[in-house]
Amino acid sequence: MKRITTIVIIISILITNDLFSQKKSNLEGIIVGNMAPEIELPTISGDDFALSQLNNKIVLINFWASWCAPCRKKSPELVKIFDNYKDTDFEDGENGFEIVSVNLDKNDIIWNKSVEKDGIGEFINVGDTKGWKSSAAISYNIKSIPSNVLLNGNGEVIAVNLNTHELKKKLKRIKKSSWLWF
Repeated sequence: MKRITTIVIIISILITNDLFSQKKSNLEGIIVGNMAPEIELPTISGDDFALSQLNNKIVLINFWASWCAPCRKKSPELVKIFDNYKDTDFEDGENGFEIVSVNLDKNDIIWNKSVEKDGIGEFINVGDTKGWKSSAAISYNIKSIPSNVLLNGNGEVIAVNLNTHELKKKLKRIKKSSWLWF
């Protein structure tokens, strides 16, 4: 009997460990240096959007929802960052900075009101009102928000989950310098 109990315990531990190891973490597989997965979603106005349209721009993909208080709290700072860098030339030849705001709401009316209230209408606002089952959320393994991915002009990941302070530092670091060295 003692032997059977031991075997059952060992099997239970193995199964539990296997189940936990299958659970994906947030942004799993999104690795600095790799190409970002394509995002093809409708914009808030109903137009078709593909991430690949933004060649030669630095792009922040920002995953959020109207019900996410930390996401909404970041909006004013993201607006300032966008305004400061939208027309900037960067070291590797990129011209401009865009924020692709991927919304994970299930209600487009609430999404629209949130965009208006937060003043993020200049961002490229995309979503499919499927919540966590959004094609972009699945492609990027989004398990928590706010989450973000920064891309260079070739669509390669250059940073993951930067807070606004880190984002400003990163953009400042890759901004084309106007200094002339003799």
